[in-house]
Amino acid sequence: MLFSLKKKFIFIANQKTASTAIEKVLAPHADLRLVRAEFGKHLPFKTVIEHFGWLTTRVALKDLFVFGVIRDPVDYIISMYNAHTKERFRGVANLYTGDMSFEQFLSVWAAKHPDHVRPQISRFKSADGELAANFLISYDRLQEGLEVVAERIQVPALAQLPLENQSPQKISRGDLTPRQITWIENHMRGDADAIRHDCNRLRVPEAVQA
Repeated sequence: MLFSLKKKFIFIANQKTASTAIEKVLAPHADLRLVRAEFGKHLPFKTVIEHFGWLTTRVALKDLFVFGVIRDPVDYIISMYNAHTKERFRGVANLYTGDMSFEQFLSVWAAKHPDHVRPQISRFKSADGELAANFLISYDRLQEGLEVVAERIQVPALAQLPLENQSPQKISRGDLTPRQITWIENHMRGDADAIRHDCNRLRVPEAVQA
């Protein structure tokens, strides 16, 4: 999560959506930088406002550009599984997935780590449940979306995003059964609707107008 008073933006860092690379470019422009998972990197918007709302005494919330990236829910869950096959997760709070099947991941791992597999769209909602993002980028249109953001907040380097923290490719969508795909779509309900109706367009959310 990045909060910039000078550039007037809040970046809400979703998981498995190039957040590390985005942070690498934008961190020098941010007054508040939470870039490690254990210290709040992936805080949802409503928690950011609860904890750091005092910053809006310097810049009004309605003047801040709130943005982030959201991914196809099936691809998101696959990437979550693949990412945690890395050896650095072995023995860390039961996060390692390298020794389990994808079925075990859905039935056991997901239950133990609900914050990692909750609907992505929930990160971008205000306390009253309204979408708070001015611009929500769909991952499949990441480059296009970042070009819009780069121009909006006047950080040209964002349009040339570096590759960071790439996940291994242990499985792909073709390895999933129809039942597993249905489970993901049901569990992540709301993400697909958000991608269809709310992504890749500039908005003035009711949640940040006041």
